[in-house]
Amino acid sequence: MKKRNKKIMAVFMALTLTSTIVPAYSYNVWAGEKENNANISVIPQGLILEKENIDIEEGNTYDLTNETGGDMVQALEEGTIIVSFTSTGTQAYQSLISAGNSTNGNRNRYFHLYITDTGALGMELRNTDEVFKYTLSRPASLRGSYKGEIAENTVAFKADKEEKEYKIFANGELLATLKQEDFKFIKDISGVNNVQLGGTMRDGAVGYPFEGTIKNVKVYSNPLSDEELLESTGKTTYGKNIFYAGDETGSNYFRIPTLLTLSSGTVVATADARYGGTHDAKSNIDIAFAKSKDSGETWSTPTLPLVFDDYAAQEIDWPRDSVGKNVQINGSASFIDSVTVEDSTTGRLFLFADAMPAGIGFSNTAAGSGFKTVDGEKYVKLHWHKDPANTYNYTIREDGIIYDDRTGMPTEYSVDGDYDLLKNGEYLTQKQYDVHFEGTKLIEEKNDVDVNMNIFYKDSYFKVLPTNFIVMKYSDNEGETWSDMQILGRFKEDNQRVPLYGPGVGTQIKNGEHAGRIILTMYNSISAEFGFLYSDDHGANWNYVTTDLGGSGTFAEAQIVELPDGTLQTYMRTSVGKIGVITSIDGGTTWTEQEFVPGMTAASYGTQLSVISTSQLVDGKPAILLSEPAATNGRRGGKIWVGLVNDTGAEGYDKYDIEWKYCYSIDNDKYGFAYSCMSELPDGNIGIYYEKYDSWSRDELHLKNIMKFEKYSLDELTGNSWLIK
Repeated sequence: MKKRNKKIMAVFMALTLTSTIVPAYSYNVWAGEKENNANISVIPQGLILEKENIDIEEGNTYDLTNETGGDMVQALEEGTIIVSFTSTGTQAYQSLISAGNSTNGNRNRYFHLYITDTGALGMELRNTDEVFKYTLSRPASLRGSYKGEIAENTVAFKADKEEKEYKIFANGELLATLKQEDFKFIKDISGVNNVQLGGTMRDGAVGYPFEGTIKNVKVYSNPLSDEELLESTGKTTYGKNIFYAGDETGSNYFRIPTLLTLSSGTVVATADARYGGTHDAKSNIDIAFAKSKDSGETWSTPTLPLVFDDYAAQEIDWPRDSVGKNVQINGSASFIDSVTVEDSTTGRLFLFADAMPAGIGFSNTAAGSGFKTVDGEKYVKLHWHKDPANTYNYTIREDGIIYDDRTGMPTEYSVDGDYDLLKNGEYLTQKQYDVHFEGTKLIEEKNDVDVNMNIFYKDSYFKVLPTNFIVMKYSDNEGETWSDMQILGRFKEDNQRVPLYGPGVGTQIKNGEHAGRIILTMYNSISAEFGFLYSDDHGANWNYVTTDLGGSGTFAEAQIVELPDGTLQTYMRTSVGKIGVITSIDGGTTWTEQEFVPGMTAASYGTQLSVISTSQLVDGKPAILLSEPAATNGRRGGKIWVGLVNDTGAEGYDKYDIEWKYCYSIDNDKYGFAYSCMSELPDGNIGIYYEKYDSWSRDELHLKNIMKFEKYSLDELTGNSWLIK
């Protein structure tokens, strides 16, 4: 397997007005005249205020003004606040703790640390917008509920005068940083006269009301270290990060989870390692892989079985401001949307992904499969960099030899198993690219690292058609090593686009006439095509079949589940706010027209979903599980549906009826939940690896550590569920 040639640590620094910002998440800065309101000359270092177990009803606050330390809070020039809480509130913005000027006409002079009803954490420090207003927040920071109980969160905020920065933390993670040259804190707010828990006093009334319990609040007069705050807030954590910002992949961002339990009991996971923020291709994206030998309790060091080296692996904090957040890497090749499946007979693990040439994404692919038919055989076609545009006079033939199709003769050029380019058996090299920001402008320039040329790179002598490709590798040792990369897609005509994979997992049929068949879904939203890639010979050869869904809504990513006798059902994303389903009784060769699952909802643009069968009976019957975001106004409200498989006594397509009896909420309905993948683990629990944020929202781009792995028992999924009636 190839490794990255160079791992570069980079931090983007942007200038906004007079401030320097580490652009992790959401921020705003206004700066104007100075106002100082110091009323205590000396504040002792360390803990100055602590309260425990304060229950707060919405619309009320707990007044700390005259409590021990309340006066010192009002005079803080810097400090740290740590709050543990449970929230039952419904307001969009809810103050955990505040300090400010409550008199009439001064409603915009306050500091507060707040949460939102969608799970964001933030702080606001203002002395009217004309004087100064600093804000810092991050979406998808909190847990609303967990396993049927209101979740406790531990958050922290620190204001560091020496470093001139503010930071927020939650549940063991540093979420966001704001650097501000004109540093201010509570002391600088004019007329500070109160400190509150559970709201902010504005014009004498409670603003941003919180409801719930403040389990503990501590205020320190000094900034604690990041390490102390990571430890303090880490007392409440939920889920595991299989891949995480700054891990061995060199990436800060990840999307598109897969989760698969192998016949040996090893659990494997993959994800997009996205170096250019959370953007889709076009970008710099590789496929990350990890595995667990203990049902997901611990995970191996991540590797990159599918990796392009044309752009360096850089840990860049991608900007989230209104301009910078939309910037994408333009010149890199990328892999995206992986699928895993195991042949349980041979133990071979297959890894599939879409492959995009330099600068290509879903929206700008050229028409064509990328192949050329020569003497009845299909070969990958190539453009020589000195030829006129759109001329493809070369093809890759047997043994990787590049032929000149005009003469029918081999050239001195060839490719290896990863499609790196050689001349007379020697690798050709090119300079690698780095990226960095200057303000909100992205600079892509060559560094001093030599990498092998590859036919997917923009500087290669030979280049593929700028369209989407589908590729596959396999491993016979559970991902320790991988085969050469195969480019699939010969099943399409030369002038037709190859469809994309439906990310998640494939299926190997266990029962019936087609037992042993490996099958996975594919789609092409441009041509409105939906189909299946399958193999009947353990992956040696792959075939493709399309199906007509009947025109009921557009369609895209889908997942397959097998019913007890080998009947297949495919559940899919649609564009009509519903979950589609089709059925096959001949191993996926033919399918019914699309129907919609009663009672299941989704946003109009849809979202990828996961569906699996379980070896355990539920209410004495076989069962299938489906995970999806059920909200209609975003990728939120994650649910796991439990469907009982009822044998109707009929034959054919009507043999089984799915009774969706239980519905389990992963978190609060307004909290983010996007792509997901489930697997039944060796310990009997159901593992789910999912994106815990709204990946469709432009306001939630470029968030770190938002893919979580969690485990649930079937008893939890049915015992803490809605009972569907």
